Amino acid sequence: MDKKGRKKLAELAVNGDTDAFSKLYGEIYKELYYYALANLQNAEDAADAVQDAVLDGYMSISSLRKSEAFDSWMFKILVAKIKQKQKEYAQRRSNLDYINESDAIIKDENGFERCEILEEFADLSEAERLCISLHCIAGYKGREIMEITGIKDTTVRSHISRGKAKIRSKLFGKEVT
Repeated sequence: MDKKGRKKLAELAVNGDTDAFSKLYGEIYKELYYYALANLQNAEDAADAVQDAVLDGYMSISSLRKSEAFDSWMFKILVAKIKQKQKEYAQRRSNLDYINESDAIIKDENGFERCEILEEFADLSEAERLCISLHCIAGYKGREIMEITGIKDTTVRSHISRGKAKIRSKLFGKEVT
């Protein structure tokens, strides 16, 4: 769907059209889920975070000021839900690097599993995971990530660069079997 069509749907959703909201959600649900999965590293928690974010988004859609900003607005809500889940993790266990491999498998458009990348993702700092997943999974640029997370633009770029370098060195440093 083009930007003009998405903007029109967002305007309809702001005015209470539930079908328009559903169509907008249909356009970004995979990005939301993969972003949550990359940060939470658990399929059920990722699905819960997305569900909570979508519910909050639906309940507060009338507060969306710029209809063209629907995607970043939803990601901002999702970031808050993910942070909430991570606080819950900290209360339940001290090891935030837990990853359930069977849940962490993502198939790309060619059907290849990217579990290994998610394993390396677990070793990044929370800020690096946040920035890289918004950039690589959701496709946001540095300034947009700054608006969503509140992290300075230069720091966002540093987190992305450093995180990618860490993942690259771990992946290419491993012996291929």
